[in-house]
Amino acid sequence: MADKPFFHRLVARFRKNKAFMSLLDATGSNIDHKKWVFVIGCYNSGTTLLEQVLSTHPAMSSLLEEGVMLTDKLLRPEDFAWRRMWHACEEEMQVKEEEAAEVARRVKRHWSHFYDLKKPVLLEKSIANTTRIGFFNRYFKDVYFIHLVRNGYAVAEGIHRKAAIMAGNPMFGVEERYPLELCAQQWARSLELVAETKAKADNFYEITYEEFTAEPDVVLREITDFIGVAPFRNSFKDQVFSVHNVESSIQNMNERSLKKLREEEVSLINRTALPYLEQYGYLIKA
Repeated sequence: MADKPFFHRLVARFRKNKAFMSLLDATGSNIDHKKWVFVIGCYNSGTTLLEQVLSTHPAMSSLLEEGVMLTDKLLRPEDFAWRRMWHACEEEMQVKEEEAAEVARRVKRHWSHFYDLKKPVLLEKSIANTTRIGFFNRYFKDVYFIHLVRNGYAVAEGIHRKAAIMAGNPMFGVEERYPLELCAQQWARSLELVAETKAKADNFYEITYEEFTAEPDVVLREITDFIGVAPFRNSFKDQVFSVHNVESSIQNMNERSLKKLREEEVSLINRTALPYLEQYGYLIKA
């Protein structure tokens, strides 16, 4: 995502301050009569890029930050010292049913400070929200979920490379990075949970990272048709975007990750995530 405005950084910093977040609630607005689009998927799957591209549509407004960073009511795995690893604290990611209506009300008022509410479609992308399909479908009206799936080897390698273990984690001081097996488990569990919960979504659309990077204009037309908005007028084939401080056109980066994996690491990922590697046609026989 692009550099975040000061107010975004301020709220992200003080999201655990009860008085500050209560003030944000009191000064926020109710959000009604909008379409909600949640981009979900595993870490390192291209969700940030997809959300950034969609945010250029004239009918869509983005938070310019993961929504979980702009409210105190949606927990993230980092709150439990599990960076990029929600499956290790999956139960804590759930919104309690008895609190769900109030959580939804407060989240919308918090987010209202950051959306352009003149636009009819509101975008949100938080990886942890992949665990909350049922909650959002029930308490946010007119909801659309776009699930992005990427090659499991590339995802596991990316999590392993990027996710430094946080203080407070059981592995802190013992390991600098998660075991590759744990990273593959996160990818497999993400797909498993979506398969288990997507029936709760009234509007669900799945694409792969590989499809998106190969034919971005085709996929984006499918997405705008799915949401029910006008198609993009321009082509994205050669446009450059900045994602995590790296500028690039929309292209498949899988090969870079695959080249970093040794044969025994491929075998380890196979043992951990075989059913989904086979299902999506990613399996490499080591």
